[in-house]
Amino acid sequence: MVLKKNIVVSLDKSVADFWKNLQKKYTAIGKFSVAAPLSSTPLSTYAWIVENFHEFENWEKLQFVLMDEMLEGDYPHFQYVSTDDSASYEGFARRNFLTPLGEKTGITIPVIKPKIEDLNDFHVGIDLLILALGVKGNYANVMPGTPLSIGWHIAHLIPEFRQAHTVKGSNSYEGATFREYGMSLGPQQVLNAKYVIVIISGKKKRGLSKQLLSYNAFDPEFPLSIIYHPSVKDRVQMFLTEDVLG
Repeated sequence: MVLKKNIVVSLDKSVADFWKNLQKKYTAIGKFSVAAPLSSTPLSTYAWIVENFHEFENWEKLQFVLMDEMLEGDYPHFQYVSTDDSASYEGFARRNFLTPLGEKTGITIPVIKPKIEDLNDFHVGIDLLILALGVKGNYANVMPGTPLSIGWHIAHLIPEFRQAHTVKGSNSYEGATFREYGMSLGPQQVLNAKYVIVIISGKKKRGLSKQLLSYNAFDPEFPLSIIYHPSVKDRVQMFLTEDVLG
């Protein structure tokens, strides 16, 4: 089966509509769990959702699953960075999405995340998993070489990844101090998510997008190629802006 690709002018409303329809479906029967990137790529979508919150049903049933976070300390005594730290992914989520959404809806959206000491025993179902394409083909804090069998884990973050988000001009973590280690979901969470969408935008992603589209099977050295795994492929959709394709 060929992956479904949606070519759009911008990600905001296109991705938000997909989210909105699933939120309606799942909140009719229970909770709706979403895990989404904490980087610049989804910012326009978050802004659109906040501005048009009234189009969505049952905000009180949404759970935001924190797919990754920065860690500090030394092995094995890691801890999450403070949400006040400029490198905190949860802090980014709250500033750019959860807090503005709460101000509009009057509802505090719960953030679901594992305890560092209990990563192997952490289980949460993800109804909608949104992934962005990062340096070296990464998604979340999943680094090149991560085996298929890995679930929630502590990742050693490669220098290219840490630098890409913190350089001058970055729309996400400019000037922040990214640590060497981070918590992350893994390939197993992708395989078990009910719906997966990949969002890619901007001319700078053309080369990486071309690489991703060249795969037809999972290659651990290009982590996002997990979307070609037969266990998940039929539940994946891609949203690419026109400028990605040139």
